[in-house]
Amino acid sequence: MSELLQHPEPTEKNRGRAAVKSLGIDIGTTSICLVCYEEGREKLLFTASRQNEFLPGTFEQDPEAIVEKVKDMLAEAERNGFGAGTADTMDSSAADSIGISSQMHGILYVDADGCAVSPFYTWKDEKGRELMEDGRSYEACLSQSLGMPVFSGFGTVTHFCLSRKGLIPGKAVKLANIGDYVAMRLTGRKSPLTDESIAASFGGYDVHEGDFAREKLEQAGVDISYYPELCRQGEAAGTYQGIPVSCAFGDNQASFYGALDKPETQISVNVGTGSQVSLFDSRYYRTAAADIRPYFHKGCLYVGASLNGGKVYEKLAAFFEEIVYEFTGQNIQAFDQMARLGAEKKETGLMITPSLYGKRGEAGSGADAYGTVKNLTADDFHASDFIRAYVKGMADELYRMYLEFPEEIRRGRTEIVASGNGIRKNPLMAEETAKVFGLPVIFKDTQEEAAAGAAKAALDLLA
Repeated sequence: MSELLQHPEPTEKNRGRAAVKSLGIDIGTTSICLVCYEEGREKLLFTASRQNEFLPGTFEQDPEAIVEKVKDMLAEAERNGFGAGTADTMDSSAADSIGISSQMHGILYVDADGCAVSPFYTWKDEKGRELMEDGRSYEACLSQSLGMPVFSGFGTVTHFCLSRKGLIPGKAVKLANIGDYVAMRLTGRKSPLTDESIAASFGGYDVHEGDFAREKLEQAGVDISYYPELCRQGEAAGTYQGIPVSCAFGDNQASFYGALDKPETQISVNVGTGSQVSLFDSRYYRTAAADIRPYFHKGCLYVGASLNGGKVYEKLAAFFEEIVYEFTGQNIQAFDQMARLGAEKKETGLMITPSLYGKRGEAGSGADAYGTVKNLTADDFHASDFIRAYVKGMADELYRMYLEFPEEIRRGRTEIVASGNGIRKNPLMAEETAKVFGLPVIFKDTQEEAAAGAAKAALDLLA
């Protein structure tokens, strides 16, 4: 373990106050989580999770299946004394709020009764990379027309593509994110109410103005009549069993809110299915080097987002498992052995860029759009070298994105707060991140950062 890694002692704030609790729901790409957060505590009182999955052969998900899993977890929380309107063994009060965090960018369509009439097209959807009649991709055409970058998987690109192909369902009246839809189903809303963090993730949103760039969108041929209403600061989506339910927050912002306690001096590195490096600044700097995201009306998050994260490391494990099976007929679990082998090799001359899923806006544009292996010699032709170089390549990508941020917001950063199972459960990734940034990497006791952050933000905003 690198000497730069630290695990701080847990802290407890606001001692002596009555316990204030909030339920947090995070709708991730591969899992859905519910937690019970108590104000002033890092450790969560309750957690539950369910698997999330794509519909076969697609990057789409079933909205109703997701809603049912959320309701099932709420029922589980209630059975364990942490639900709406129940008492737990620590405090007589029920949850004071319910916060929702959601995977960003993706959209689904709802009808006039607030029911889903399409699958949820996730952030991994690749329709935007398809070519139009003039030979340009949908994402390239829309980026050029809007004068701002938008990418395949962004809701605005998906909506534009479906509209041009005549594939928007006939009963559709509004589009929404899956987090918006879960809030609708819990509260009985018939139309989506969208937080700025989710709205900005669709693409075509002016963060500085705090609204969709409606005129530019219309001029680009985007039908903005489907776009949802934006919620006001502190406005709830409605109530569930009498408890205020937040509008859904972007999972990047929620995770940041749940993990960082000194955002002016800390760097957030999150490695989930994809990965992100994020900085907060109260000032707005117009820059093409980062995705600028609104942050709870406090300022902006400057985000470098990669399509390659924990899922890429899983592919490496699957590669080793496949080799063993093909040669021996044995089925193994490779992760523990990979951690051991990688730990034995602290340095390697091998260089790997594991961009298995390409780069936003660059896939298919050249040899560097995907992964590369360089400097392969007889000395480093070993599994340990390959594992170490592979993880170093993942960390290097995050650091390159960080260096592209404006210098003004990079000054004074003293530590990295890591979150997401792709780094929390992978000590090699933590080591390489600390090494390449030259800063200590710390982990907070609070796990499921996005769900905890949503719970905490709901308490703060809906109080």
